[in-house]
Amino acid sequence: MKQLLLLLCIIAPMGLMAQNENLAQDTTLYLNGRKIVIKEQNDQIKVKLYESISEGDTIANTKIFEGVYLNGRSMESRTVLDALPFAKHNKKKYRFEPHAGGLYMGYTQLSNGFASFSPSNRINLNTAHSWEIGGNLFTGYHAFAPTYNWGVTIGLGWGYRSIRLEDNHAFRKIDGITQIYPAEAAEEPVTYSKSRLRYFYFRIPLSIEWQTKINNGGPLFFAVGPEAEIRHGVKSKGKANGVKKTFDKGLNARPLGFNVLAQVGYADLGVYMRYSTYGFFEKDKGPELYPFSFGICWYW
Repeated sequence: MKQLLLLLCIIAPMGLMAQNENLAQDTTLYLNGRKIVIKEQNDQIKVKLYESISEGDTIANTKIFEGVYLNGRSMESRTVLDALPFAKHNKKKYRFEPHAGGLYMGYTQLSNGFASFSPSNRINLNTAHSWEIGGNLFTGYHAFAPTYNWGVTIGLGWGYRSIRLEDNHAFRKIDGITQIYPAEAAEEPVTYSKSRLRYFYFRIPLSIEWQTKINNGGPLFFAVGPEAEIRHGVKSKGKANGVKKTFDKGLNARPLGFNVLAQVGYADLGVYMRYSTYGFFEKDKGPELYPFSFGICWYW
């Protein structure tokens, strides 16, 4: 392509010699079925190369190259991003709109092992009341030039997760081990109702995001990446014989979690899926349970 640009820069002056050198010059050439437009003004020469493409009975000219020759030097620039899939190969300014800050809410489930989306057979959840809610309030991003379709985003947020049990069970810490404890195993008659495990968290998501504009509207986007989760305030709560109480605290929960977060959406709305990469409880100190959640997001 640089050889072509050099050739055009040699041909251009020849086509312009008969015209006034003090005025802006435009020249159009046709070479091997391709259209070449050369615009010269002052010390700058802009070259555009079009290729004819047949669409039914219509022949359209599609721009396949654009370069600028300024003061004897080519201003054409290319980066490794030109080879990325889905990247727009044009020189138009594109404003990257990160999707890191916002509010989200979703349902939570528990599986028996990593990469499984089947509900755990060790526990019976009330899925309609097992949920999480939170928001990312502090965000940052870096967009990759020249296309600005790709970028890296980071956030810091806080939220709350509640996991509700069914069938008269509760999370209890018995002899130092966290168990899903049935009411009938208690020494005195007891009935558990609205039994749940709840905790608060700070989350730090780091994602790589791809996005593209659709019909000059909001961007269609997809983002995926790791997310650190710092847990605090872990408690088992509920009603025992109709009386609200806290059953146990801590429950051998890991203070630090590590999730995989995937998001997809359009403009300011999206959906997400979050999956823990290792068990919620410390090894050999509780049941092997992997939280995962899915829900909706509103970004700002």
